[in-house]
Amino acid sequence: MNARVRVDAALARFEDLHNQSIDLDLSRILVLLVRLGNPHLNLPPVIHVAGSNGKGSSIAFLSAMALAEGLRVHVHTSPHLIRINERFVLNGVPISDVELADLLEEVETINADNPATQFELLTATMFLAFSRTPADVAIIEVGLGGELDATNVIPAPALSVITPITLEHMDWLGSDIAGIAAAKAGIIKPNCPVISAAQSDVVRDVIERTAAKNRSSLRICGEDFYGREEDGRLVWQSENQLLDLPLPVLAGAHQIENACLAIAAATELGWSVNAISTGLQSVNWPGRLQRIPAFSPCPPDTEIWLDGAHNPHAAHALAQFLMERNRQYPADLHLIFAMQNTKDVSGFLAPLHALTPVIHIVPLPSASAPIQCDVLAKKALEIGLQAVCHSSLSEALAAIPTGKVRLVVTGSLYLVGDILQMQPA
Repeated sequence: MNARVRVDAALARFEDLHNQSIDLDLSRILVLLVRLGNPHLNLPPVIHVAGSNGKGSSIAFLSAMALAEGLRVHVHTSPHLIRINERFVLNGVPISDVELADLLEEVETINADNPATQFELLTATMFLAFSRTPADVAIIEVGLGGELDATNVIPAPALSVITPITLEHMDWLGSDIAGIAAAKAGIIKPNCPVISAAQSDVVRDVIERTAAKNRSSLRICGEDFYGREEDGRLVWQSENQLLDLPLPVLAGAHQIENACLAIAAATELGWSVNAISTGLQSVNWPGRLQRIPAFSPCPPDTEIWLDGAHNPHAAHALAQFLMERNRQYPADLHLIFAMQNTKDVSGFLAPLHALTPVIHIVPLPSASAPIQCDVLAKKALEIGLQAVCHSSLSEALAAIPTGKVRLVVTGSLYLVGDILQMQPA
């Protein structure tokens, strides 16, 4: 059996070990990690990243800066766009099918059919992989929440990073922003430094209290460090540093905020200004305001952007980018759109209303719990947007008109991954 088939088979078996896809509880993974020899205690220095928006981009900046510093870097992110190997990057390279298959089967054997979610088993796999391959730093993204997330078993990270926190995952984290902030601030550990993005007053207070309780130093964007675009450059400053840097190559004004957070983390860790500058220019993060060439059956002159935004905060950033883009290059806006049933559809679409897009709604077979197309169409129509349902991505692409058209594929990282797989090799 080839390695890719083995990976897919193991993942399918993992899904049968627990009757819930998400179950926020650290007890199962802690028992499993003991059986595996506690690999989470044998990692390189860890940067642990939680938050609602910008985690992936901030991690991409940090990874690029670390590589430019000459460091060996492991990176864990989720979800993936095309292949699950993307979640496990060892020294800058996604894990091979053979190594991943071997590790998944090892974890499965040691777990011995005990109840565990797929994410818990994948997290244990990540810890094994990261502990067995030497590196200088490991950047680990939280899966959901923070305090009870399976990644939150690292006793003393080198740094905790918290990106902007908003209402999200309310089915599991509740609808109280202070409660959500408390869950995400749960990654803060005793005497371990914390870097936070700018937050609402309620969220900031929770983070400050949690850091104080843990005697952890805390630096917050907008209070302890600042960043702004000035004359085509990124000016970043703190109490004792002033850096004149290139603008990040990732598109969107919000990426300046993500870059500033990563710069603060890099300076906390003592990385060089040259590495920070190089990282801002070399960073790559597919599926987040990524422009791709038009491909059939879409008209050849279509301007196509991919953005995995899937909550209101991210939709505001997307809308801001599109408004600025339209001022420079006017075009009719079309969206190819799908969402999972845990998302706030109306809250997501509201910031895009002023742009008067035509929305092409498509199925999302790659996701576990997509919202049905007719339900999405009804919600779009309720807020005054034009929407049409299609039976497939190909049908939606074929429906895009010729002329000056800007097409944005958004609402789900699964959808972005599906589009990327359709691109010609």
